[in-house]
Amino acid sequence: MMYRKIIRNDVRDSKLITATTTIFITVAAMLVALAMILSVNLAGSIDTLMEKTQSPHYMQMHTGELNEPRLAKFVKDNGNVTAYEASEFLNLSGSDIEIGEHSFADSVEDNGLAVQNKNLDYFIDMDNQPIQPQPGELYVPVAFKKQGFAKIGDKAKIAGKTFTVTGFLRDGTMNSQMAGSKRLLLHQKDYDELFSKGRLEYIIEFRLKDPSKLNQFESAYKKAGLEVNGPSGSHRLFKLGNAMSDGIMIGILLLISLLVVLMTFMCIRFTLLAKIEEDYREIGVMKAIGLQIRDIKKIYLAKYAAISVVGSLLGYLISLPISYLLLKNIKLFMGESNN
Repeated sequence: MMYRKIIRNDVRDSKLITATTTIFITVAAMLVALAMILSVNLAGSIDTLMEKTQSPHYMQMHTGELNEPRLAKFVKDNGNVTAYEASEFLNLSGSDIEIGEHSFADSVEDNGLAVQNKNLDYFIDMDNQPIQPQPGELYVPVAFKKQGFAKIGDKAKIAGKTFTVTGFLRDGTMNSQMAGSKRLLLHQKDYDELFSKGRLEYIIEFRLKDPSKLNQFESAYKKAGLEVNGPSGSHRLFKLGNAMSDGIMIGILLLISLLVVLMTFMCIRFTLLAKIEEDYREIGVMKAIGLQIRDIKKIYLAKYAAISVVGSLLGYLISLPISYLLLKNIKLFMGESNN
């Protein structure tokens, strides 16, 4: 009761200082809460995406001939492979791809065609289910939707053949906006008809029984003299790529929130020092009547404890509707988080 009365009187005497301190604490709490909500959801969404697509633990791209019997023998002898796939990626010139009114003639990315994989690295739709396109249908990366390059129902011309954009796909290995390659999904029949129009690359992928032995597996792969004419990637790299764009935003939020927290502590410190200086005589009277130093500290800290509780609660509540807006990009590219 005594603390409540002290807080009420103090707030009444210093409304501006109280309001300023509360705003600082609210903003700091909001930013920290936003960063934590986004971090948890980003990590969960990435894990869900990698699980649903069965992303490879190790991937090697290769341009040139593929010795499939030798690859199969390596897999059989290695003993750490649960599934593997040598999928095809038909690299097309940007001028051969036109979706709606957008031409990819000036694109610096490697855009190409692919069909649904059989063993791993599946292409999934916006409900995180494997896609099985029909002849004449085209599924394009979700990044094209974000960039405004395509929408469902658009007509697409791929090397002279007309398709209808039926949906958007999530790709566990090339899903990131920062990935240098993008795969467009179509039916095997359409792929065969366009095969002569592009440049074939193989994507050799492996899922391991023990992912912790990835380095040993990579060394064994290269030592076996298998196809290596192209870039390679690992499960960790794919996760990092998917986290990069939203992770940068979260990092900026954390940095700003740290600065605001430091400013809030400085604000409270200087306000307390000024208040103690102003109440120098009252503090002397309290000491004279027998109050202990710890009791006097409690009196002065009670107000700021109450402000901290109110400001933190407000900051958290404000962060919830804002987080829904910021989570849209994560949900678009990777789906809902299980967290």
